[in-house]
Amino acid sequence: MKNILSIIYIFLLIVSIISCGKNKETNKTAQNTNEQITASSDNQSKQINNQKEFFDMKYVYKGIRVDKAKFDEELKNVRENNEKTKRNFDFLNRKFANDDERKKYSIEFISNVNYDPFSETFSSLDMYNENFTDYYADEYLYVEQNLALKKAREELLKLSKKDADVYLALFLSHFATDSLYYFEEEKKYLIEWKKAGGTNIAMMMREYDDANVYSNKMKLVDYIIKSPNSLRAEKLVADAYNNGFYRYIVKDTGYIDLFNENNYSLTSIEYEGTARMSSLMIIEEIANTNIMNKYIKTYINNRLANDDIQDYLEYYQNYYNPNTVYCYNDLNNLNLFEFKKNTFLIESTMNGLVNMHYYNPEFMKDNLYASFKEIKNYNFRLGDIDKVKSAEINSISTNDLKDYTKGSQFIDSSNFDIEQYLSYVASKMYYPLHSVSFFLCDINNDGKEELMLSGEYISSAGRGGIAHYTLLLKDNLEIDFDSETGLLINNPDFQVLECTQKIYTENGKNKILLLDTLNNKACDIFIDNNEIKNAEVFDYITYSYQPKLEWKGNILDGVPEGALKTDASFDMSKAENASDKAIVSDRTLRVADKLISDAYFAKKETLDKKGQEELLEQRRSEIKAIQEAKGDIKKIETEMLKILNIQ
Repeated sequence: MKNILSIIYIFLLIVSIISCGKNKETNKTAQNTNEQITASSDNQSKQINNQKEFFDMKYVYKGIRVDKAKFDEELKNVRENNEKTKRNFDFLNRKFANDDERKKYSIEFISNVNYDPFSETFSSLDMYNENFTDYYADEYLYVEQNLALKKAREELLKLSKKDADVYLALFLSHFATDSLYYFEEEKKYLIEWKKAGGTNIAMMMREYDDANVYSNKMKLVDYIIKSPNSLRAEKLVADAYNNGFYRYIVKDTGYIDLFNENNYSLTSIEYEGTARMSSLMIIEEIANTNIMNKYIKTYINNRLANDDIQDYLEYYQNYYNPNTVYCYNDLNNLNLFEFKKNTFLIESTMNGLVNMHYYNPEFMKDNLYASFKEIKNYNFRLGDIDKVKSAEINSISTNDLKDYTKGSQFIDSSNFDIEQYLSYVASKMYYPLHSVSFFLCDINNDGKEELMLSGEYISSAGRGGIAHYTLLLKDNLEIDFDSETGLLINNPDFQVLECTQKIYTENGKNKILLLDTLNNKACDIFIDNNEIKNAEVFDYITYSYQPKLEWKGNILDGVPEGALKTDASFDMSKAENASDKAIVSDRTLRVADKLISDAYFAKKETLDKKGQEELLEQRRSEIKAIQEAKGDIKKIETEMLKILNIQ
């Protein structure tokens, strides 16, 4: 019994100084099951029950894997020449004399970041840049802003007396850069804001915002306060779109955990070319691909088949290349949405929502999270114009045009010069016409038929499209831009690409609807006995969207469950020495630490007591070598490669 107790005592003593894989044997199952995703539902249940407190890598400076001197120079240069980064750095180092200063300057800082946050955008050209110094500096500055917001939040939480402004600032300290990533906390702050009598959201407004923006932001605030705890991401997105506050909760660039693995990277939506082809870009992180490949092959069940991977690409490069395995439609618009510590990608068209995606290495083959059913509500009093009865017209052949015109420059000796006429139309309208058809219609409802034409032009520029024309003409065949009726019907806003026109009849009267399908605008024109009775411009269709959850896995607290994280094996919030901090700062090292720790405990289970003692001694030696690296990332990586037996 004494020997057993001695072994246990020695084991606990040694483990207490181990920082990489510092889990005690008795806590091994509880601590490590959280990290590893398996196909077993039992293990998934254990993960939920034993989940560690969330440690957000958003607030951790990344380890520097570029030339340190060049990095320092770039950081210094940006901080000195960019007012927003200077603002963030200054606040991070500000001291407060009392609660009045603490409240005043913290609220002021949060409000300023909400107005104008530090935000770097990049293009597809950046993807081919081999010098990562600029990107590391940008990521460092994003973290600096996050830490400054965190400091402001913590300073406000210290106040013994909190009013509505304080609670609104606490909400904005997250919302300013996180959107709704910390939804529960944000909801809590807004509930307290309302209890404190808060009615003024001026802190959320910008100088150029109008009354409509104020109303929509109030809708957002009220929605969050009233939302149920079970609120899911797709429901929130649909409600936001249907109620006018969608654009306040999405973003198209930032420092984002795109893969939902607790690892942040510079991410951006890019639109290229005249067709505005969309792409989701992420700055490639400097990593040891051998370690990353081992991580993928060890923990990811939903791995790509070898046939799916090009010979010259690694597993790692395939998993973390947004253009390799993602299935969004690159003709659609894209937005990023953060909610309940998860990130989603949203597809939409000019009309509205299409799909939501959820990305994580474990779910690479099945990332469609939700789809949206489009519901059309016609604002035109007769509904769908395509189903309305057309007015009667009398077609005119080009041979007979001479009988309906006076003094036309396009008719010579009774012959119609079609080429000259098409050239004339092209000079007057944005698009030319491939062909024209002439007709007569009593569009003025005065008993006299007017001369009109219709035609179309098929464009291949950009994403392409068709321009439809229905024009009112003068007696000499020129386009009527002189009369009031002519100016209405021939309005260039409704006679261009993706526009259609229809002359219809209602109660015995001829009317014309001009429709811009691209911008969802319509103009309903009614002229009675040469008097304009109506020329209303309105949104032709009001769209609303009904979400449908497509995710086949489990949903926990409104978001997908089972995402694989790139956390280290130990409690990262308790990292104290240089090497532990270096491991936390670098995804490659975090992943390697987990691989080493899990392999250690797996092997330990197979050994007798003597073998376990020998294994523990070996592990102690490995940890000592890592600690002696004193935070040097490359030295730590070298030691970990030896332990993992990776060349």
